[in-house]
Amino acid sequence: MTHPATGTLQNLNERVTLWLARAGCIGLAAMMFLTLFDVIGRAFGHPIAVSVEATELIMGMMIYLGIGYTTFMRGHIRVDILIINMSARTQAVLDFITGCVGLLIAVLISWRLWLQAISRHGNNDLTQIAEVPVWPYAFIMAFACMLMVTSLLFHLYTTGRMAFGIDEAVVPEAAPSSE
Repeated sequence: MTHPATGTLQNLNERVTLWLARAGCIGLAAMMFLTLFDVIGRAFGHPIAVSVEATELIMGMMIYLGIGYTTFMRGHIRVDILIINMSARTQAVLDFITGCVGLLIAVLISWRLWLQAISRHGNNDLTQIAEVPVWPYAFIMAFACMLMVTSLLFHLYTTGRMAFGIDEAVVPEAAPSSE
């Protein structure tokens, strides 16, 4: 049985990451329309000057805004061809080990993103053409990556309880096939 505070924190994490993922979807639509209008403008000799810069910023944002929710929902690709026939407990142990490795990598990425954001703020870095400050976007990406870390921590908590026999180990459900 999980602690009530853990359930509340997981709920909050899910809601925040979901809203960030939705913002990433809006960014994707904006990037699509920006590219469309830029291509049309180029055909008539009037391209949008800042389209490349805006696309770069939006693309970076989209990745980090969506990765927390994908991690929370365990939507990352899993290749389980080797472990599919193992017991649920063995799968939980292996999932816990790979989760620890993933957490280590995610913490390193998050740490470096925070340092990068602080550096961008301190240097007052600007985009080349529009001269838009880059640091707010860097801080948003760092924050969103931190939510991926918290999602991984919740995942490790769950799989750790199963791996160490505290909770009953269950085999994760396979994603529905698209046949």
